[in-house]
Amino acid sequence: MDRLQKTLAALRALGDDHQSGASEIADRAAMLLEDFCRTQRPRDPRLPYALSALAEAALEAHPAMAPLLNLANHIQLAAEADGRALPRLRGAVADFRRQRREAAPAIARQFARHVRRGAAVLTYSYSSTVLAALAAARTRLARVIVSEGRPGCEGRVVAERLASLRIPVTLVIDAALPEQLKAADCVVVGADAVLANTYVNKIGTRLLQEQARARRKPFLVLADTSKFLPAPLAAWQRLEDQPARELWREAPARVQVLNPVFELIPLDPRVTLLTERGRWTPSQVRAYLRRQPVARRWQTNGKSPR
Repeated sequence: MDRLQKTLAALRALGDDHQSGASEIADRAAMLLEDFCRTQRPRDPRLPYALSALAEAALEAHPAMAPLLNLANHIQLAAEADGRALPRLRGAVADFRRQRREAAPAIARQFARHVRRGAAVLTYSYSSTVLAALAAARTRLARVIVSEGRPGCEGRVVAERLASLRIPVTLVIDAALPEQLKAADCVVVGADAVLANTYVNKIGTRLLQEQARARRKPFLVLADTSKFLPAPLAAWQRLEDQPARELWREAPARVQVLNPVFELIPLDPRVTLLTERGRWTPSQVRAYLRRQPVARRWQTNGKSPR
């Protein structure tokens, strides 16, 4: 299966992308799977094993990103569908891509209704969903305050794209965010995953949420349901540190360099969680997660879900 090896290599290569958001990376993975499906024979007895390998590669590419974990779950569910692996995968990938195409515009329309005219909005880190929302609301925005997002400095990408839409942008260092909250009317962030009681985003989000609450500033989290992780899948999620060399390429001996990227943030009922299906409360999130099918493979890993 030469095509399998090429697809596996392409999925694994997605793990080298530390600039794109979770949604963008998952979209590229889904496109790779679509191409793979076009070359396969439905009755090939090796197909279930091939799909299990693809599921593992998708999961391992970015194990912190929920859309990829959910996509891996769809692949594995297809592998476990006796005699219907290929049509099951084709349908799942088509549904996944359709949901992804429709989700960001739907969330963007809702966000635009939540922002008053002349608002100053503060955002942190990079999210393609947040970018789409800010673009949809651009005629209502006075300016957007963007932090650098060190060490990757993905905030510069956000600032550049917003400026190309003629949205006034103020780029600040991450440490200046608490001070900039005074000038902001609301805060908006994305999420790499939404769990039963928490969500995952770049480290620093928890403190920003707490400071916004203390200042009585509206705090919005934009996340489509491809980022919602049932407990068995959440147990497979890994919030690993990035390489220390991103911070200091040649650190002296006896200097330990830590480079954490993600953290878990409480899904506070006072946070406004916008999905493509509307504003959801934490109880609605938990009810949705309980209804989602999970492949047998992910239910027997022996890990303790958060």
